[in-house]
Amino acid sequence: MLTRWKWPIAVFLYIVVIFQYFHVVAFNPNIFVEAMPESDGSYRVTLIEQGGWGQRHLEVDDRIVAVNGEDPAKNYTLRHYGELERARSLDILNAQDESIHYELEPPPLSETLRFIGVPLTASLLFLIFAAALWRFGRLDPSAFVLALFFLFTGAAYIGGYTIHKIDPFGTLLFRFLFLMVPVIFVHFMNLYLKKFNERLLSSKWLVFFYSCISFVLVTSYIRLFVAREALSWTSPLFTLFFAIPNVIAIIQLIRKYRKHRKGDLNSLFKLTLITHILAFSPFIVLYSLPLLIGSPIISVGTATAFLLVLPLAYMYMLMTRRIFDVNFVLNRFFYHASVAVLPSAIMALLGMWIVRSEGPSGIGITRMFLIFYLVLVILLFVKEALDRKLRQGKGGTSLDGNFERFSHNIARVMKRADLERALEQEIKESIRIPALQFFDWDTSVNEVPVEKMAAAERREIAEALRRKNEQLVPGSLTMLSRGACLVIGRRGDQAYLLWLDDKADHTRYNPDERNRLVTLANYSAIVFENLYLVEGLIDSLEAEMEKHGETPGWVLRLIFNLSENERRRLASDLHDSALQDQIIWLRRLETAIVDYEMNGLLKAELDRIKEGLLDVIHQIRETCNELRPPLLMEMGLEQSLEQLFAEAQMRADYIVDFQANNIGGVLDDEQTLAIYRITQELLRNADKHADASNVEISMFADEEAFYYRYRDDGVGMNEADAADSFSHMGLAGMKERVRSFEGTFEWHSRPGAGMETEIMIPLKPSSDFSYKEAVQ
Repeated sequence: MLTRWKWPIAVFLYIVVIFQYFHVVAFNPNIFVEAMPESDGSYRVTLIEQGGWGQRHLEVDDRIVAVNGEDPAKNYTLRHYGELERARSLDILNAQDESIHYELEPPPLSETLRFIGVPLTASLLFLIFAAALWRFGRLDPSAFVLALFFLFTGAAYIGGYTIHKIDPFGTLLFRFLFLMVPVIFVHFMNLYLKKFNERLLSSKWLVFFYSCISFVLVTSYIRLFVAREALSWTSPLFTLFFAIPNVIAIIQLIRKYRKHRKGDLNSLFKLTLITHILAFSPFIVLYSLPLLIGSPIISVGTATAFLLVLPLAYMYMLMTRRIFDVNFVLNRFFYHASVAVLPSAIMALLGMWIVRSEGPSGIGITRMFLIFYLVLVILLFVKEALDRKLRQGKGGTSLDGNFERFSHNIARVMKRADLERALEQEIKESIRIPALQFFDWDTSVNEVPVEKMAAAERREIAEALRRKNEQLVPGSLTMLSRGACLVIGRRGDQAYLLWLDDKADHTRYNPDERNRLVTLANYSAIVFENLYLVEGLIDSLEAEMEKHGETPGWVLRLIFNLSENERRRLASDLHDSALQDQIIWLRRLETAIVDYEMNGLLKAELDRIKEGLLDVIHQIRETCNELRPPLLMEMGLEQSLEQLFAEAQMRADYIVDFQANNIGGVLDDEQTLAIYRITQELLRNADKHADASNVEISMFADEEAFYYRYRDDGVGMNEADAADSFSHMGLAGMKERVRSFEGTFEWHSRPGAGMETEIMIPLKPSSDFSYKEAVQ
């Protein structure tokens, strides 16, 4: 029950304290008068400060004979502090022994607000911060302690402005609130760091701090209510006991930062230190220290306004469960600060020189503009060079280079699992993310299938994705309450997402990281779309094959063209790498044989190695020629086949009788290559399997078709025993090549009678459906 009402109770007590402070100021005018007791029981005015009621009505040496109609010695502030405050009426005896009675009216509201307007506004802001924590972060156990920190800070802030009213209860309350501020901060940090298995200070330190607070409150009570002069040596302890927990907390923060400077909590402790520096250093460096020489750089109101950095920073950390990427911000700050310091100094010096030498004339202003303009142009060139260095990543590789590496990796992706693996590797190498997961998303799903989340978080993320459904376009990045989602692809109501957990150092994704993730998502979305199209094409192929019972001709042409592309690539790789390396080593070997003296046995052995290298080079060249027929399209089918026959007869024991009639230009490039490949396979079969001595090949064409006939006198085979599943370029392969052009392939053979093959390819196929059109 108490836990349920602790937020309203804390806010109610805060409002009561603020109202009481405001009541003290609003209903008691600021008198600002000091007085000393006289022998006759009156009090003589010794000092009148500016800005108070006494400046307008009293003079030094006036005697106060009654306060509120009673003996002035009964006034608490006069008796204990020699200061006149909280008086409603005064009886004065002036220097001319004239008796004057004053009724002190409450000050106007405008004067009250002018006096405590700034602290009152700050206290209301602290109240708003606490209310925001109750609305958005009350489930976090450290949120309530942070809210107390805000409330104690706001109450102590306004209490410091009203303590001059010398109300004993208000003074005691102010000292308690003021001393509790750093202690509550330690409590909050301990609870906040508990989720990271860390703590700021041990419980022993907290016991010590509470003992100090208790001691100050007891001594303050004695001095305020018992005896003003008692325990006078304890006066500095109030300031000392406020400074001790602050100094110890800062020292501990520095130690924690040094401990975790290379770990995941580096940014957390660095941001905490920077927050405290921003909150307190303006008051110390820009106001307090310059005030010692009488020239503060900023006003006290401006200096104390920086204290708002504390609640803003910690409220953000608690409500978002993330912190700013402080390293990213610091790098940019130091970069811009270093770039700006030189032109600022130059402009200040030049401006002073021009104004002193010529005064603010039109010519001087024009000259100043031209000089500043020249300086800025030069600075832009320097900035451009610095930008290039700043964009360099680890190891001297730029982000552009990383994207080039990623695009090279995904260029060879053939399935979704490969894309996921490449994207996961690239993200983890550039951003420290403890967990990520790919999943398919549908608006009808109530929970996202992310294993790292609790059930409540999965439902929360699902609801957030439903709200942002229209924004889930391929290549986009969506920030969530925990982590973020990259949209890799989308089809209708279904999206393919990559969930990224919060960064390991608990910081936000900085602009560079968000831009990088969006770029990776766009790259991946393109690949995913291509994979989707390929899967659709495969599904179409399977449906087409099931419909017709066999592979369509255009599919066969697609397969054979892909095979030829791979052959060309392999031939190019062999020619540009292995062949060239062999030639280089052959030249070095020849040079060594000629240039160095050696005995006969060694020279003979090197000559044999040289001959072996020549044979290897010749074999590689032959392999390249087989993989990629040289000048087939340029020379034409007839001349290319004649060259093929000449080379084959040099290696084999058969004779080729070749006849061609009216075949020039009748076949397209694909058909030409197919006939060439079929001829290669038939000659290879005649050499390795048929043991033929004569081979007859003839081809001719008419207006309707191209005809190809082959015959050898080899050992032949039994047609019934011949399997229609030879390896890649066997009979089955030749038959499929011909069928891809809607042609016919017939072969006849019997043992001892060789083999005959007849091929017919129509020059005007019934279907003009090419594999390119199928892909499109």
